[in-house]
Amino acid sequence: MGTFILRRFPAWLAVLILAAFPATAQENGDSAVSGLVEISGFVDASYTYSNLDDSNTFGLDQVEIDLSRNLGDIGSLRADLEWVSDGEGGFTLDAEQGYVTLDLGMGRREGNYPTLTFGKFNAPIGFELLDAPDMYQYSHALVFDNGLPTNLTGAMLSMELGGGIDVVVHLSNGWDQNVDANTNKMIGGRVGYSHEELGGIGFSAMRGDEEGLVGNLTVYDVDLTLTPAPGLIIGGEYNSGKTDLEEVNIENSWNGYMVMAHFSLTDVMGLTGRYDRFTREISQIAARRSGAQDHPRSVDVTQQALTIAP
Repeated sequence: MGTFILRRFPAWLAVLILAAFPATAQENGDSAVSGLVEISGFVDASYTYSNLDDSNTFGLDQVEIDLSRNLGDIGSLRADLEWVSDGEGGFTLDAEQGYVTLDLGMGRREGNYPTLTFGKFNAPIGFELLDAPDMYQYSHALVFDNGLPTNLTGAMLSMELGGGIDVVVHLSNGWDQNVDANTNKMIGGRVGYSHEELGGIGFSAMRGDEEGLVGNLTVYDVDLTLTPAPGLIIGGEYNSGKTDLEEVNIENSWNGYMVMAHFSLTDVMGLTGRYDRFTREISQIAARRSGAQDHPRSVDVTQQALTIAP
C-alpha cells in the first residue's frame, strides 16, 4: 500500500532570458552595473497514483519566476515569485524570496569582505534545498519538514574565510515569520567547510523567541556531503531542537536524522535512496521538573520513511 508519484523536474522554464529593460551597462574598470534583469524559473508538474483508493491525477504543483539584477561592485537584487498548488485546484501566490545583497568591500580589490543580505531569504541551514530543481528526489525528508525553517526575514552576513571555510551569521524575525510583533529576534549562523574533491560539512544553530505561545526556540543541525566517486553523492543530516511553551506548561523537543545516496545516471537523470527518522517529545514542564507520577510527563511520537526515487 502506498503512493506513486512521478515528477518531471526540472521541466525547466529555465529560460535565463536577459530582458532588455534598459539595454545599457555602465563600465567602471572590470566591473559593470548591469541594466539587464535576468529571468529564470521552473515548472513542477506531477502524476500521482495511490493504490489506497485506486485514484490517480495529473497535477501542476508549482510555478516559479526568479528575477535578479546585478549591481556590479555594489551587490545585487533578487525576487522569487511562486505560485503553489493549494491541493484543491487553486494556487497561492507568494514571494518566496526578496532581498538585496551588498558587497561590503564596495569594489575594493584587496582583502576579503563580507556580503550583507537584507530582506527575505532561504534559511542557511540543513542538507536539502527548497525548490524542486535543487532536490535529489520529489519529496523532502522529515527533518526538513519538521525540524527546520524554510525562509527567514532579516539580515545576514556571509563571508568566505579561505581554505574552504565559510561563515554565515543572521538576525531574523523567526521561523518563516515575515512580520514579527515581539521585542526579541532570532539569532543564528552556520560554519561550513568544503573540499573540492571530498565534499563538505556544516554546523548550524538558531535560538530566539517566536510569535505567539512559542518561546525560547533552539535548534542545532549538522549536514554532511561526501563525493567519493564520480556521479555519486552521499549525504547525511542530524537535527535536534526544542521549544518552550511556558504559558501552557509544555516543552516540545525533537531530534531526527537523514541519510541518502544519489547516483547520476545521465546529465539529467539519477537514482536516489533516502532513509529518515524523526522523533518528537511533548512534555509537561511542571510535571517533569517535580517528578510527579500522577500523570504522564511526556508523550513521544516517532516517524520514519524510506524513499527510493529517480
